[in-house]
Amino acid sequence: MQNKRERRVFKNLQKRFKEDKYTGFGSGANSQGARLLGRDGTYNVERTGQAFTDYYSPFHSLVTMTWTKFFLMIFLIFCVTNIFFSILYMFVGFDEFTGFAFNHAPGKFFDLLTFSAQTLTTVGYGRVNPIGYWAGTIASFEAMIGLLSFALVTGLLYGRFSRPDVKLTLSKNGVIAPFNDINALMVRIANSRKNQLLECEAIMLLSIIDKDSNKRNFITLDLEYSRINALALSWTIVHPITENSPIYGLTEADLLDLNAEFIVMFKAFEDTYSQHVHTRFSYIAEDFVWGAKFLPMYKRSEEGLQTILELDKIGSYEKAQLNETKKASEEA
Repeated sequence: MQNKRERRVFKNLQKRFKEDKYTGFGSGANSQGARLLGRDGTYNVERTGQAFTDYYSPFHSLVTMTWTKFFLMIFLIFCVTNIFFSILYMFVGFDEFTGFAFNHAPGKFFDLLTFSAQTLTTVGYGRVNPIGYWAGTIASFEAMIGLLSFALVTGLLYGRFSRPDVKLTLSKNGVIAPFNDINALMVRIANSRKNQLLECEAIMLLSIIDKDSNKRNFITLDLEYSRINALALSWTIVHPITENSPIYGLTEADLLDLNAEFIVMFKAFEDTYSQHVHTRFSYIAEDFVWGAKFLPMYKRSEEGLQTILELDKIGSYEKAQLNETKKASEEA
């Protein structure tokens, strides 16, 4: 009985709405993961079958990794490089250097370690000096590596700072809320940074799965506003559930049965870099709270001169009575 009802709901959607075949996500649900996008906007895809050189891009990894990992990696490479050259100097022999402050081997190795760091960074304080042929050759080679390394790190830092991106704060849950005399599906976003996002645009796609063919279908949803001039406060992206909506008459159980995923594509012009930025995120059926509406997340400051935007309240909601709509099973 449940399968027949699901089939009626899906067939009704197929009759009423044209499938969007140009999303780039593919339709083979039987060969795809549970959801297409993670909450952070990353594609739920793991690539295999290619050479490591094709899969791994050092520049991409170094530019996109977190700042903590980046600086930790630079520090570890610096330490390992110094230890490596210090061991080379020790094998060459302590007698190829002059200016040691210690007479025992551990102390001399420490002096070689500081000499290596000074050579690598081209500081060169000058107390420990190479006087042998091999020691001088290795020190010259280390100095060249130091120059190249710092040029490389400088380029990576520039690449990280000059890379435009957008940091949105998303509501943890979406809501199905009363909207005018109907209901609407809503998610809320806000700009996490102080930069200006202008000419903002949003596209929302509904992804559903036909359980008979195990095929994924996409429908572009109409939004109350698909474009705003600036994301100065928050933006509640609203899909009115009118009679022309694909989810009109559907229940929470229907969306769960259809494995519904709501994908939002966001684009804006970022004023700091004077470039367009793009991001994406998605909500699955389980992420929506039915019969709820978002609470206000901004207020007037105490002195009355500014607006306080409370980002920690972006997902705050309260219960609300939904307007009655015709059931999908009645339409079918």
